[in-house]
Amino acid sequence: MLKKFFQNKKTLLVCCLLLIVYIYAANPPRHFPAGKMISIEQGLGLQELTLKLEREQVIGSPFWFRTYAIILGGERAMKAGQYYLPYPQSTFAIAWRMVRGEHGIENKRVTVPEGYTIEKISKLLEDKFSYFDSQIFLVKAREGYLFPDTYFIPVNATATDVISIMESNFYRQTNSLKEEIENSGRSFEDIINMAAIIEREASGAADRSVISGILWKRLDNDIALQVDIAPITYERRGLPDEPIANPGILAIKAAIHPEESPYLYYLHDKLGNTYYARTFEEHKTNKQRYLN
Repeated sequence: MLKKFFQNKKTLLVCCLLLIVYIYAANPPRHFPAGKMISIEQGLGLQELTLKLEREQVIGSPFWFRTYAIILGGERAMKAGQYYLPYPQSTFAIAWRMVRGEHGIENKRVTVPEGYTIEKISKLLEDKFSYFDSQIFLVKAREGYLFPDTYFIPVNATATDVISIMESNFYRQTNSLKEEIENSGRSFEDIINMAAIIEREASGAADRSVISGILWKRLDNDIALQVDIAPITYERRGLPDEPIANPGILAIKAAIHPEESPYLYYLHDKLGNTYYARTFEEHKTNKQRYLN
């Protein structure tokens, strides 16, 4: 009877100890950084990550965090990035989030129209994202290589983050066109440069390929492009030094596949209608008829 009493007492003691350990492991630290962000660098090992989380008082038990991390997927399963900590969370919850990459960051929906310049994109974003620095964006972004699209961008995105997101999308969208570009006989850079002009010059889908054909023809015949949206093309022959804007996929495809026509000139009236001409005399007549 006495032996059974001590055995039960021992079992109770073990249960109490386990409960205390569990409560300690489950409860977040007293000074948990609620409402703040924590950045987890790429390539950070589990040991370093654990020390970082303990140092910043995100977890209360390094042992239990490592244990949970290993059980949930192991060191390689931990996802880098920025994590938002809206309220105190248990060590297990933190491990769960980092294994699943649940950053807890709100995204904002932003649509970047075709033909927008870097400057216009910057103005579109600067009031929407607190961490976005327009000056950094204007210096680092490459005109012509930010793909116009609808994006869901984290609210904490920096200028560098946005550039990376948009450039990655650009190369992903154009990757399937590499063979077509090679077959066109033009360089990738020239195609994007021309596509940016077409994007700004064409008034609609029907115009893109025809205008592409006219502009490539003028270029190949050493005739100045003379497009209003790129004044420098009035002063010299050839394409601008860099794209004048960021073209969409249809303008890029039009640059790759120009439509042959007998025309060498074109103009748009105030309503956006396009008028083509074979000779400069016809072009002058169109100017008098549709622009005056």
